[in-house]
Amino acid sequence: MEWWLSFAPNTPAKSDFDILDHIDLIPDIFLVKRLNDTDFEFRVHGESANNIFDDNIGKTISTNGSETNDKEKEDVRLAKYYVELLKQPCCLRNEGNLPFLKKEHIRFESLDCPLLDENKKLTYIIGTIMTLDDKKT
Repeated sequence: MEWWLSFAPNTPAKSDFDILDHIDLIPDIFLVKRLNDTDFEFRVHGESANNIFDDNIGKTISTNGSETNDKEKEDVRLAKYYVELLKQPCCLRNEGNLPFLKKEHIRFESLDCPLLDENKKLTYIIGTIMTLDDKKT
């Protein structure tokens, strides 16, 4: 979050992020891309993030997605959250568990930060997610 806030009052661009400046966070990092007003694609997951997200790289979620089970409902909720995050760009910290992945026993913490694309449009969300037991101090 300190990196993101260092650009205040502006929002950083994806091209401003250099992974080499954040080596210790690589396992926890994820990147999401807005495809249009309703759809988001999971682009990158570090190893720890991948374990939490169950290898969803390339998966698309939508605010208009099917909601026939808990996982689909959670995907729609997450897409709606991403829409709101990109409307009022700020870093948000979240805590919770993962019952929709049948991992209700796992508590997580995430930090979600919007990023601009090369056209200065809010298109990306970079973040970290980790289980609270693994949290780095």
